Amino acid sequence: MAESCLVDGRPSDHVAADDRGLAYGDGVFRTLRLARGRPVAWAAQYARLAHDCRALYLPTPAADVVARDLTRLGGMLGPAIAKIMVTRGSSGRGYTPALQANARRIVTVTSADPSTLPDSLELERSPVAFGDQPLLAGVKHLNRLEQVLARRDCAERHSADALMCDSSGRMISTTMRNLVFADAAGHWWTPKLTRAGVAGATRQRLMAARAELGRPITVSDIELSALPEFTAVVACNSVGDAISVSRIAEQCFVASSGLARQANALLRDSE
Repeated sequence: MAESCLVDGRPSDHVAADDRGLAYGDGVFRTLRLARGRPVAWAAQYARLAHDCRALYLPTPAADVVARDLTRLGGMLGPAIAKIMVTRGSSGRGYTPALQANARRIVTVTSADPSTLPDSLELERSPVAFGDQPLLAGVKHLNRLEQVLARRDCAERHSADALMCDSSGRMISTTMRNLVFADAAGHWWTPKLTRAGVAGATRQRLMAARAELGRPITVSDIELSALPEFTAVVACNSVGDAISVSRIAEQCFVASSGLARQANALLRDSE
């Protein structure tokens, strides 16, 4: 078997049937790009992985151990996408986890084709809303059924992506990307993720880069009714960096391509 998946550092394409990640979604994950066999923006990616492990009381695998897995799998590939999963490992029946988790580390790598990424997005509002759960807000845990259903709806409508709101109608993200808005004065804004959503590493990198410039991104609840206040929007994640959004619902944004160029320049500088 060609190595494309490592489970606790060993080549494998399966996990035990009693793994809690399979049974309960009891774990976290990160998705990131590899360039020349090495993870892009690894410090930021690992920081988010460690944050999310702590949120679920999971042991965080050592950074050098995970990086070694990534390099081992991606070293013979060109552009590639890696996924890192940390589950609570195997246990008996029942929700109650062991107080001392025997975590399981799963790393997969697949070849990537950058040409498949869209140049721009037009977003309709998804009929699927994020439920509010402040304890897990921002955490990229393995229970992502809201986004699974939203992606299924996108596939039925032949749409590349969609806007997702929380149960109160506040904008949160797309189905797989964080959002950054800009107004006519050049101020950048991003939705607050204290009730729902995933705080991606790329969003964090943009926030850190803007803060270093003395022009921090404002984190705020953003209602759909506020869309006319903005002139540009980008959607970002660790696979495609920042992609311009030309329209959300009926609101068009004429300056999004320029915002995407600015955001991607900041991301390149922070690698």
